[in-house]
Amino acid sequence: MEEIEEGAVCPACRKGIWEYDWKEEWLEPYTILKEKYLVGAVSMAGTDFVRYIGYDLILEQKVWLRVYSKDAWKEKGEKEARLLFGKFGLPGIPGVRDYYESEESGYMVTEYLTGQTMRTYCKKNARMPQTRAESLWLSLLEGLEQIHALGLIAGNLSPDTLVVTEEGNLAAPGAPALEGERSRYLAPEQTEKEGVTGPWSDVYAVCAMWYEMLTGRPVPETDEREKTGRLKKPSRYIKISANVEEALLQGLAMEPQRRFFSIQNMKESMGLSETSEDEWMGVTRHIWGDAWLETARSSGVSGKKRRRRYLLKRLAAAAVILAAVCGITAGGFWIYRETHREEVILWQVKRDRNEYEDRTKEAVLTRESSGYDKVLTFLETYGERDDVSSEDSQDYYDLKEEDMEHCPEFYGTENGFYLDVHTAMEALQYYMDLEGKTDLSAEYWSGAGSVTKDSEKEITTYLSKKEEYYTRKTGEEVSVRYDPSDDQLQNISFQGSRERCARFLEKMIPVLLSETYLTKEEAEGMVNLDFQENEGDVFGKMYSLTLPGGYEILLSVPTEVISAAQRENTRQNNQDLLKVEISGRSRDMRALEEGVTYAGNYPRDSKRCQEFLTFVKEHASSVEETRDEETSLLGSRQETVYKLEKEDVEEWGEPCNFARFVTDKDTFVSQMKERGYDLKLLETEDNNQVEVNGYGGISTSFVHKERYQVSDGVFLTVNSDTVNHQMLGVAIYREKGSNASLKELAVCVTAFIQGAEVEESSELPEMLDEVEADIEYAKDNTFIVSDDAALMFSDSEDSDYEITIVSQNVYENNPYWP
Repeated sequence: MEEIEEGAVCPACRKGIWEYDWKEEWLEPYTILKEKYLVGAVSMAGTDFVRYIGYDLILEQKVWLRVYSKDAWKEKGEKEARLLFGKFGLPGIPGVRDYYESEESGYMVTEYLTGQTMRTYCKKNARMPQTRAESLWLSLLEGLEQIHALGLIAGNLSPDTLVVTEEGNLAAPGAPALEGERSRYLAPEQTEKEGVTGPWSDVYAVCAMWYEMLTGRPVPETDEREKTGRLKKPSRYIKISANVEEALLQGLAMEPQRRFFSIQNMKESMGLSETSEDEWMGVTRHIWGDAWLETARSSGVSGKKRRRRYLLKRLAAAAVILAAVCGITAGGFWIYRETHREEVILWQVKRDRNEYEDRTKEAVLTRESSGYDKVLTFLETYGERDDVSSEDSQDYYDLKEEDMEHCPEFYGTENGFYLDVHTAMEALQYYMDLEGKTDLSAEYWSGAGSVTKDSEKEITTYLSKKEEYYTRKTGEEVSVRYDPSDDQLQNISFQGSRERCARFLEKMIPVLLSETYLTKEEAEGMVNLDFQENEGDVFGKMYSLTLPGGYEILLSVPTEVISAAQRENTRQNNQDLLKVEISGRSRDMRALEEGVTYAGNYPRDSKRCQEFLTFVKEHASSVEETRDEETSLLGSRQETVYKLEKEDVEEWGEPCNFARFVTDKDTFVSQMKERGYDLKLLETEDNNQVEVNGYGGISTSFVHKERYQVSDGVFLTVNSDTVNHQMLGVAIYREKGSNASLKELAVCVTAFIQGAEVEESSELPEMLDEVEADIEYAKDNTFIVSDDAALMFSDSEDSDYEITIVSQNVYENNPYWP
């Protein structure tokens, strides 16, 4: 922190240093923060922060400077700064340009908004028409929806804290809480010690200001409203549509549970929302779900306290009213949960997803891993060494369920869903109408661990528990398999009639997989396929569908039906009974780059997905439809392939969702040249296509191919992403008739494409020696894996020996969904 020399004029406020109103606890005018932010006049001061007009000396722009006390920074400011940092597209909400902290304070630098306060604007525009008020609010309402989805609320909205910008939109630059303030625009719960605040609190403030803009009359303060009763309708003062009037009155309800949960709900009621499902609504439900349920539990109590003074004056009516209030309070939480079951389940799913993404779930524990020593001690103390499975390179241990209470916290490595088993079972019982009808029939435990015998002693664990349930009367069966260390769901199955299996697919997939869904028609079409084989074969067909995200559905005839048919020497004796099984994905199928969106990886019902499909159809240079009614891979039964030009792919601007390596093409080529290979570029080619299957799955492949000559008779083909040039794969081959060895080249390519040093691929040369000794034998093997790379050996028109190197995820039988 330093100061500008005396005599200068503030470029933000246009004041000399002696022209400021200033208090001892404020920063002195002309103070420079972080060697770039000049402190100007105080624009607003409160209990949690002081807001200054500032000036960015480097960018030569006005900014807002918020300075927090250390406690206020830790309690609120740091979270807000972190969540809004770099977000400059939130309508009406200034993005955070910078934030930091010192030993005594926290600092936040935001965009500067020019305009007049809403109070000043409304004095000039009293009793404005409904359409004009809507046009003012719409932009800010969208911004409030988005900050609610980030876990924030504005919390102090009033005509004095909002700004009408030069473009004619409302904006909320953020205002500090004022000491002892009881603003008429604060929701009742914001002034109570036990009050639970959330998006519904901002709804109250918005509706209070909206009411005043239309009627020219402020909403009475809380105490006055308790005495006078119901709020007068806006239609007494101004012409207004019925739905907007009803929405304003509901948004101004004293009890939070009688209000709208969110801005989105309010907009829908007013008829201002374009769609009934907003992209932010699900996230808002997840973040604020617990608090919203808490309001159901506490709203009756807080309402009773607010009314106590007034009700004591009316003892005759008090007994009746208090009895009613107590009844609501006692059952409030149960009533909300039972009457809003779907909303509760949805925010539980969002909660589980957030916890999953924040969790560090390592596939292998190394010495650098947290808790490594404790887990190793546990395995060696409680694990039973398996002499049959243990080998020269690893020791294997069987784990018993009863010993897990001694195990330190760690996570297994099985494939899984985002949600936990408890949320999945609650959703299943609700959507399939099984509540109170299922009995646990069997439990199975599986636990093992392995420790490498080298100096690193890396640990891998496998934990799984399976529970099977039998449904009374109907005979339906349900099973769930999950990781008992953290309850993460790994697999779920349902066995019942075809009709019930279709319902399971339609209702449960959106819960299990937020990325996609199946329509009712798609689900019915899947379960009504022909599951019988040839006349003499009692075993039915099994169909599979790989869904976006790397999840897999298996549809089959239950084993007991097959067994019965075998005993009776007949074909299936119950053709209506099916089993549907959905398995989770590997955690390794995650984004290679944080924050990167890959073309095609959009939730099926999202606006972005529809925009992409429209773009592809409009720009496709060719379209090809394929049908294969015989295949058991359902995603391949009907596909549409769109070809795109390079310019169109670059215009869309997102890389394809094909599995890849982290190395980019230019780095790879540079490393090969540094290694001494004289790469001569022969030709380039682009092949960009989008495959859309009949179940909403989108696979994109944007390939830029470059072919190089490495030496006499030896060639190298490099495939990279058209957009970001990350490596998709490499092929090396020799001309027919050539005896040139590809071993050294293959070692270098495999190492560099994985971002490793050549020396790290120590096992690969020995393997390639075996391959070159018997190339024909190698061609019979599909691939050989080295770290995360897959090597395939084949021949082609131009070569009798070709090695193709791609990411191992290509062979996970899962689409790439970061």
